[in-house]
Amino acid sequence: MKTILSLTFLFLSTTILFGQDIKIGFKDSIHSSVLHESRKFIVKLPRDYNNSYKPYPVLYRLDGDLDMFTETVGTTNRLIYLDEAIPDMIVIMIENTNRNRDMMPTNTSFFTSEPGADNFKRFIEEELVPHVNSSYRTTKEKLLCGQSLSAIFTIYYFLTSPNSFDSFIACSGGFPDCEDFFIDLTNNFFKVKQNRSTNIFMTHGMTDFLDPEGAIKKQLDDFSRRIESKENIVSKLKIYEDEGHVPFQSLYHGLRFIYTLPNDK
Repeated sequence: MKTILSLTFLFLSTTILFGQDIKIGFKDSIHSSVLHESRKFIVKLPRDYNNSYKPYPVLYRLDGDLDMFTETVGTTNRLIYLDEAIPDMIVIMIENTNRNRDMMPTNTSFFTSEPGADNFKRFIEEELVPHVNSSYRTTKEKLLCGQSLSAIFTIYYFLTSPNSFDSFIACSGGFPDCEDFFIDLTNNFFKVKQNRSTNIFMTHGMTDFLDPEGAIKKQLDDFSRRIESKENIVSKLKIYEDEGHVPFQSLYHGLRFIYTLPNDK
């Protein structure tokens, strides 16, 4: 089922007030056999999608509400059409049903229920991506972006299936309550040979209210230094001195990093 999304802009003259709909995307959904529920997502197609036969890379962004969708469309449109810094792409915003369940790969002091990250990961790999590939013209290139709790999931996805996506963007994705779990994942990550290049871009704000003592920054510093030593991994941790939780510029800088020539990264 697809539902058109639009923004209405009002134009005012001395005599006429009228509205004009600007279509920026539409909603789609599939029933998930893995999750046993219907999952909705928002789709933004490239401007020339209907006027060509060209396939496009796909950016999958987690926490897909309308506010995040508007922010993502604004950022990608700027980079694609004004800066001409990245290729045109399809944007898929995955809406939440039970965010804590889907994003958490393990139990913590604040999350004591059964973790659902493995099932959510299966949903993305086995159901959502095949649906998108069969419904829209896509290339093989895929990107995954998460923020805050969904950035933890993004890092988890990177460590357990680094070849599933070409690039990962994790905005404010610290893991203070499950550090040992991620250390074990990282140790296992280094035991598996990486045969293809994968990018990961992470961000952290120095005034993040969740990190008053700097513990998350230290975790991310240590994690970034370690994974960048692995073959075929291109990584960067960007620190924002005057920004808080989930810096607004994270997606912008992440996409610019991914599509910069390797020797400039």
